[in-house]
Amino acid sequence: MRLRLLFLLFCSFSSLMQAQQVQEADSLVLGFREYLAYVKQFHPVARQAQIVLGAAEANLLQSRGGFDPKLEVDYDRKEFSGSEYYDRLNATFKIPTWFGVEFKGGYEQNEGAFLNPDEFVPDDGLFSAGVSVNVLNGLWINERMATLKRAKLFEQQSEADRDLFVNQILFDASEAYFKWLQSYKDLLVFEQFLDNARLRFDGIRESALAGDIAYIDTVEAGIAVQNRSLGLEQARVRYKNRALELSNFLWLDDNIPIEVQEGVTPETEPGEEVDRALEIEGRPLDSFALEVHPKLRSLDYKIQGMEVDRRLKVNQLFPQIQLEYNFQTETPDLINSYVTQDYKGGVTFSMPHFLRKERGALK
Repeated sequence: MRLRLLFLLFCSFSSLMQAQQVQEADSLVLGFREYLAYVKQFHPVARQAQIVLGAAEANLLQSRGGFDPKLEVDYDRKEFSGSEYYDRLNATFKIPTWFGVEFKGGYEQNEGAFLNPDEFVPDDGLFSAGVSVNVLNGLWINERMATLKRAKLFEQQSEADRDLFVNQILFDASEAYFKWLQSYKDLLVFEQFLDNARLRFDGIRESALAGDIAYIDTVEAGIAVQNRSLGLEQARVRYKNRALELSNFLWLDDNIPIEVQEGVTPETEPGEEVDRALEIEGRPLDSFALEVHPKLRSLDYKIQGMEVDRRLKVNQLFPQIQLEYNFQTETPDLINSYVTQDYKGGVTFSMPHFLRKERGALK
């Protein structure tokens, strides 16, 4: 009887090993490193993080446009009843600089019978070259300079936010993979439990048929088989749910979601693959500096941007004083024709009486 029982145990173990080998041969293993590579490359949130960085770069390009040279041409003509009232041409080329200084070059030509006396110029026109300077408000910082500084800080902040978005999606994706792996291992355990319960039931039934034990003992073994079978089905449901949760992070290149198919299993022993995939292999915990965390870097750049705004609001409390001076000549090709006696200049002063708008903005 014992030999027969040992023979049954050997046959059951052999069939179990063969079934497991067939199952492993038919399954496709999705490794952790390969899985994260799909998430990094195709997940919409990860791709959106790159779009945010691109928007910051476009914003920086737009802010640099505030310092682009500008050509302005103003042409005005009036003719009535056969008389030419006026024919005015005024062209200006401006080059703004980082501080509140702007270089100018211009050409003016006016003709007509009804020109103002200050508009009479030589027949070939009048050339000018000069500079415009903001003395107080707008010298050290102005709206153009503040916009460019904020754009640079926003680009750096966007890089930190991109890292933060990617880190968050990788964390969620890794957590989903580990839960999937845990449910898969639970499924294997419950399969083993069921096989053991069936093996025990067969052994008890053979013993009962041989008369060694009572038939009532097979009832308890049969109930154990049913319980193990129910637990296996529950484990399969949990494994299926975890696979569906994992599928939320798997996408194709055309923003098409994909689902983990039957037969695809996780890597049972990821081990060092996790460290390689997360790029933390061989790095102890004390090698990670808290101050370089993307969230802290993003907040730091945001604070620096707000400091730029504060400096701009403080500067707007000063009066606006603009000095302008332009050399004028008929022959711009001759250097000695630019003399200090021929010029056009002026001073512009502006200051609100109560500064309520500026003080309110600063507060």
